[in-house]
Amino acid sequence: MSGAQGGGDGLPGPLRLPDPGDLLDDESFDQLDFAGILELARAFIDADAVEHASALAVRATASASPKRRTAGVLVSALVQLARKRPKDALKSVNSVGESPDPDIAGEVFLIRGMAMHARRKWAEADANYQLAMMLRNGATSGLAAIHLGFLRVSLGDEEAAAQNFAAATTCGDPVVIARAQLELALAFDRNGRRDAAIAPYEAAMSSPHPNVALRAAFNLAGLLRDSGDPKAAVLSGAMLERVYATGHPDYAPKAAVELAVGRLEADQTDGVVELLTVGTTSADPAVAALAHLHLGSCLVDPVQADQHLAIAMKTGSREIKRAASRTRKLRRAAN
Repeated sequence: MSGAQGGGDGLPGPLRLPDPGDLLDDESFDQLDFAGILELARAFIDADAVEHASALAVRATASASPKRRTAGVLVSALVQLARKRPKDALKSVNSVGESPDPDIAGEVFLIRGMAMHARRKWAEADANYQLAMMLRNGATSGLAAIHLGFLRVSLGDEEAAAQNFAAATTCGDPVVIARAQLELALAFDRNGRRDAAIAPYEAAMSSPHPNVALRAAFNLAGLLRDSGDPKAAVLSGAMLERVYATGHPDYAPKAAVELAVGRLEADQTDGVVELLTVGTTSADPAVAALAHLHLGSCLVDPVQADQHLAIAMKTGSREIKRAASRTRKLRRAAN
């Protein structure tokens, strides 16, 4: 698996994953062992390329190796979970049966737990996650601890969840550890332990996965900005610049809007229109609407400004709609 696209002083841009067609070549596919197939499938799913994970499952289940065929079945279960079909996922994982191989057994317990979790069968999910953790086989046990933490969060037990995320940071797999650090930081952040969240956010930024590293960097920037410390505010801006520089389609627009708002609050207008224009491309409607609102407030051209305010009024939250309406009235009165 190739690494992420570089950018922003080491933060990853969009993942550059292999084309599934390349994996049809025996020589390429044979480089993947059982764990590699599962890791690649999860990377595809994390990058919203579920169809690529499905293609990988087909290739694996046609393998001459029994263990790779089993990996293919388990990847099929992950694909079914990603497609919101937990019953089908449970059937797939149960078809593997019991295995003396700890690699297979760990993945069976983990994915069965995820399927039970998705079906709101809390006790069964808990038991399977615990069994996967007991095997202590690196990434799989770490992921089981993370998912058990998710279960604890859904049941309102944040303290137990934080303990599970902390346990996952000891699994030995650097990619899973970075993800566990993010979840630990988020748990601390949710519960007002913002100082404690700083170190795990920083650790999570080492992940090659944008959904981990960039989320950690973006959240850390917000934490530093809200601390009230002028030095921390400067660090926050630098962090947002790093996120923006990655060009990632999900995170760069969010960082752009935050940077623009910060400049406007400091009465600085250099580059603000460019940043807000990038912000309007965000897939998050709330982020895009906020960008349109601020563009409508700061553009000189009244026609363009009114167009952006109209979009903010149509797509924004109640608060943004009210602000856009007030700005629109003020601009029209001034003209």
